[in-house]
Amino acid sequence: MLLSRLVRILLSAFACHPEQGSESGVGWKTACLLGERYELLVLTHPRQKASIQQAQWDGKISPQVKFLFTGKDYQWHPNRLIARLQNWIEYKKWLRAASEEAVRLCKAYSIELIHHLTIGTWRLPPVQGPANIPVVWGPVGGAALFPVKFLQGLSFSGAAFEVFRNLGTLLGRGGSAVTLGCHRAAAILCGNGPDAEFIKKIRGSGAGVYVLSSAHFSPQELERFQAAGRNKDFHAPLYAFAGGICIGSKGLRFALEALGIARQMGSRIHYTIASTGPELRHLQKSVTELGLADQVQFHAGFHAKAYEEVLGQSHLFLMPSFREGSPRTILEAMLAGAVPVVCAASAQGEIVDEKVGFSVPIHSRRQLVQGMADALVRLDRDRHLLQAMSKQAQMKIVRDYNSNRFFDRLSEIYHLAKAGYPPDARAG
Repeated sequence: MLLSRLVRILLSAFACHPEQGSESGVGWKTACLLGERYELLVLTHPRQKASIQQAQWDGKISPQVKFLFTGKDYQWHPNRLIARLQNWIEYKKWLRAASEEAVRLCKAYSIELIHHLTIGTWRLPPVQGPANIPVVWGPVGGAALFPVKFLQGLSFSGAAFEVFRNLGTLLGRGGSAVTLGCHRAAAILCGNGPDAEFIKKIRGSGAGVYVLSSAHFSPQELERFQAAGRNKDFHAPLYAFAGGICIGSKGLRFALEALGIARQMGSRIHYTIASTGPELRHLQKSVTELGLADQVQFHAGFHAKAYEEVLGQSHLFLMPSFREGSPRTILEAMLAGAVPVVCAASAQGEIVDEKVGFSVPIHSRRQLVQGMADALVRLDRDRHLLQAMSKQAQMKIVRDYNSNRFFDRLSEIYHLAKAGYPPDARAG
């Protein structure tokens, strides 16, 4: 059911940038989509102001979308781990300032609903406006725990980070601010099923909790990525790809071990890791230890047309990844016809079924590595299966992750949130 009467929305998007991916890309793409059909105000951080204004001047977003900037700019610390902590501190400050601004904006612009979009984490509560305005929160993610039996495959710092993150998840879910945010929100969107179950426990009910990935593709994006893979040579030597920030939870050390076993079984697969991050040096050392220097190349990251081209040339997307919210990278790879080989965990375990790729159980490290190796060898030996899965992967993304489907589902949730507000009017 589309929400025809609701025309004034305040979109809270701390991260919103027309030229970046991840959280910033979610903020921008959603603002563009909603701006086509709603009267939209976007509340964001001033560090993105110049890029947003340039995109507005270039006509990349509807002129009826109005951007407002709150908070103070800051310089990133050169150390990536410290910068990551810094970002959380600045985000927490921004939430306070944005909540104060939201109260003023709701009155000045007769706002009917607030959608707090980014950053998509449950660890800090969403922006709050006047008590009579419903808040939609999400998609949120980040509830998955890293399986401790796989810590030995990470660098020392990577393993330490995952241990502390697990502890933070276990302790943080009982925090008063998070609990209050979960109870106050008229609707909470979750990037995948496990995250939804986590939120339901904090909220104390499944009412108003929905599963909706933040990743979606416009008709133009669907065509571009599909076109990139249109001339894929399914009889050439196999090429695998992995992208995104290089952190321990991606499980790339185990992907390298699987490549080594596949090589012993007679399948030599080229692997490109297009990534930067704290785990990179550990992986580079692992490549040398495993004798894979002639198969694995590292790249700082592809952009725009070059990114689409490398996905179009790749036969496989190889990245186990133990915790994902709404992983756009795997969806882009599948859209370009790359067959995913991942682990059966988090969002990737839900996305990948037996028609489109291989989702390997994580009962043990040995089982995961051998399972990925078996998948690689099978696809290398059976090119008809590779081609069939490639086609099915593309079709799945076109069908399930197009922008029209995302918009229709989001509009339906808006309607339910507004109709069921205030909270005591909700069922369940």
